[in-house]
Amino acid sequence: MPVDRGAIDAQLREIGEGDRWWEHREFRDLPHILHADERIRGIATGKLLGRRRPRLLPTARWLLVATDQRLVCMKQERFARKQVEIAAGQIMRIRASSRLRSVQLLVETPQGRYRIRIPKADAFRFAAALEPLVPNALVQPLAPDAASRSWLPGVGAIAALPGVSGIVARLSPPTPEFAPRDKLERVETAVERLQTEVERLQQQVKFLEDLLQTRAEEAFLQREPVEL
Repeated sequence: MPVDRGAIDAQLREIGEGDRWWEHREFRDLPHILHADERIRGIATGKLLGRRRPRLLPTARWLLVATDQRLVCMKQERFARKQVEIAAGQIMRIRASSRLRSVQLLVETPQGRYRIRIPKADAFRFAAALEPLVPNALVQPLAPDAASRSWLPGVGAIAALPGVSGIVARLSPPTPEFAPRDKLERVETAVERLQTEVERLQQQVKFLEDLLQTRAEEAFLQREPVEL
């Protein structure tokens, strides 16, 4: 029996979320996925990379739901819903690393590692929602201001200390010039656009292959038996 929509709306309000999530097709399947005694603790959209690194990074967005019992990842494909679940206690460790416009959460399980990339604005709350699912709270702390940081402090932060600037100036090599942030964002956007196009073409090729296979099987079945 599906969970009542009103109960789900109440859980969303408890975690500071509105009803905008019902616009997602995957979320509308959630009443049939949640258990009656299951509670939503966090929700976000992002990219899920499986236990093996693919040749191309998947660009389709997944719906990521952290409950008090498991982590549920859903993505609607052409003919079916793809779903990955990790139960409470199966997550051994979670490590976070900051990227240009997102945060990657490395989720370690007995079966392997999953990499979840979500926008920086949602990373802190979602990581906090995952923490109760990890035994002994083996979650790498994620600073609340991670959404505003693009680079981690390095030599510049050390050189700012009193009495150290002169030593750093004499011993440190010239600071490399990084590409401007807006240029890096344009490159990342272009790469994501290409990945989306490649994934769309791959889906079309798979559809044509399945169609040709079906037509070949139908033609074989319709062939008249050869009289001997």
